[in-house]
Amino acid sequence: MVFPHAIEAVLFDMDGTLLDTERLYVDAWIAAGRAVGYEITEAFCHRMIGKPMQDCETMMIERFGADFPLDACIEACGAFVARASRSGVPLKEGARELVDYLTAMNIPLAIATSSRRPTAEHHLSRCGLLSHFSALVTRDDVLRGKPHPESYLRAARALGKEPRRCLALEDSPTGLRSAAASGAMTIMAPDVLQPSAEERALCLAVVASLRDVLEMLRAHADTQRPLGAIAR
Repeated sequence: MVFPHAIEAVLFDMDGTLLDTERLYVDAWIAAGRAVGYEITEAFCHRMIGKPMQDCETMMIERFGADFPLDACIEACGAFVARASRSGVPLKEGARELVDYLTAMNIPLAIATSSRRPTAEHHLSRCGLLSHFSALVTRDDVLRGKPHPESYLRAARALGKEPRRCLALEDSPTGLRSAAASGAMTIMAPDVLQPSAEERALCLAVVASLRDVLEMLRAHADTQRPLGAIAR
């Protein structure tokens, strides 16, 4: 495919894009709800995907009422995730190969995630990817979480790049809207949730995995100007 601008940086969402964690978090919330005596359904969990925790907390209070034991539920969810990820979180298909390729091409990389910084640093460090990223923007670093574009705007700024010259990679509709609103070139590799027709129109492509993104970038580098070349 032809990209509208030279790719000077790549901005990654983390959960569900780089790391195979979305299913883990769905299971964790369902188990946490059960632990505190409430039924948190899979459909409700899907509505929380890609959103910052503050928004998820609001959604749970609105759904279950002011008496919902929010702190206990969050603690139970965190304990479930900690147990399940003790040996590390698996990577999504093609993630390591894509990161290695971009690093070899000297393309700067950043993370734009709705996770807390300690969680992001822990997961990325355990899977050996943290050192590849020059910037890490977490929900601790922004006032407005996804779908607001602040995460991606900050990630691009941290790399010293214009958003329109950055490629953003997302897995969720909420994240897709965030990346597209920042002005970044956006590709979606859906995980749990598929994009609507309206959401598909916001991105350059919808692919099955990051392996497809890698092949697209290799083909682009072979037939067009090299990645990172400044468009004139």
